[in-house]
Amino acid sequence: MAVLDRSDATSLGLPFMDQARGRFARLLAQVEEAGNAALPAAWRDLLAYAVELFACEDIWMRASGFAARKDHAAQHRVVLEVMREGAVHAAGGRLAQLREMARQLRDWHEAHGRTMDAPLARHLRKRRASRRNAGVQLRASHAARPPLRAAAQHASQR
Repeated sequence: MAVLDRSDATSLGLPFMDQARGRFARLLAQVEEAGNAALPAAWRDLLAYAVELFACEDIWMRASGFAARKDHAAQHRVVLEVMREGAVHAAGGRLAQLREMARQLRDWHEAHGRTMDAPLARHLRKRRASRRNAGVQLRASHAARPPLRAAAQHASQR
């Protein structure tokens, strides 16, 4: 199977999120392309990365006050549970089930990107923009009142 399309059409507009989703897609492609002997290890690598990625996304959602965090995190929990079941299938030699799980995971990843990660990225971009604007306004207000800034610096030196 080919790696998921990483064109501008699927870009979330945040390099760190696009890179993370791209790595997930590459690891998933490795699972799909793995021979039977390499399949369990490829799945374990994908699972380990998914745990790391989803934990990072949860931090981003919490820190930014993302309103849909609970729904987004719930999807991650369900997918991780299924992926852990996949590791059990792999350990038991049930590789056909694991390959079907990988196919379904690819479909989920594409849909999750559109329905969950894209809104998160929009939210994070808006937060970044509002912070930048607040910084510009703060700098402008400080420039307009240099005596106040000088007084504050003088007071802090006492």
